[in-house]
Amino acid sequence: MRAFLLLLALLWQPGSHAATIATGGEQGIYYQIIKEFCRLAGKSDPDLQCKLQASSGSIENLRLLQTGEIPYALVQSDWLYQASHGIGPFAKQPQPELRALFATHAEPFTIVVRADGDLTTLDQLKLAPIDMGLKSSGTRQTALALFSAMGVKEQDLDLKSVANLAEALCSKQIDAYGLVMGHPNRIVLETAKRCAISFLPIDGPVREQLLKGVTFYQRSQVPARIYPGNLKATPTFAIAATLVTNGTTPDADVYRLTKAMLSQQTSFNEQTYGYANLFHKARNKIGPVLSVEQHPGATKYFEELKTAGKL
Repeated sequence: MRAFLLLLALLWQPGSHAATIATGGEQGIYYQIIKEFCRLAGKSDPDLQCKLQASSGSIENLRLLQTGEIPYALVQSDWLYQASHGIGPFAKQPQPELRALFATHAEPFTIVVRADGDLTTLDQLKLAPIDMGLKSSGTRQTALALFSAMGVKEQDLDLKSVANLAEALCSKQIDAYGLVMGHPNRIVLETAKRCAISFLPIDGPVREQLLKGVTFYQRSQVPARIYPGNLKATPTFAIAATLVTNGTTPDADVYRLTKAMLSQQTSFNEQTYGYANLFHKARNKIGPVLSVEQHPGATKYFEELKTAGKL
């Protein structure tokens, strides 16, 4: 009996609450970003157990949310929009119950080329060997959306799939690669160590056509002075990594997690990958960057910020 009572005491902790969040691979930016937000949450609310669950990324995270295996997840805004509206790969299993807490950071679509190469414009990608991610990846979907805005079909491209992007670019196996990424990024840093790199700008009419009528893309840039030789920011567009849950998650739980994560954000570790694209200001975490409705629990916290003049 004593052992049973001791077990009950360990399991029942007044005021404690566990929040498990699906992220991405343990070496990826999603995992790092949420690990840091959980660290901040622990400082704000020591009884809140913020836990990470590694995953293969947004698609798996959305599935885990739908089956109820996980209460929270970090998801790309474009996949989030499609799942919520039941389009694309989610046509047969829509998830209209998805709700956002807040957007964590922007992930600019970044096209990396050799600095001494011949590629300087988007149009030249049509004639070059390029890697735009695996066929089922978010990067490939984003790249094809860009090419569609340019009037270019997938079959008109010389798309490759290489094992090591940095080696392939610097050894001239490919002339460019694209990634949806927060900056700084390990792959780009590795490439810059092997050879001089630059980024293709995505702006003007092509970017405006891509953004037209779309809520899950936004104007963005590859930040300056992060990679050797790149002294100016490069215009592009981005998706917003968004912390999400289901509408059935209790308001009190969502409010508690949102407040715990954000009230200590001035202490965010600048060494975390993706920091350069983090949405530092509270007002940038909501509004147009959210591709689904915000959860009432999160809305309550942001309303408190607004009342206090901090939004």
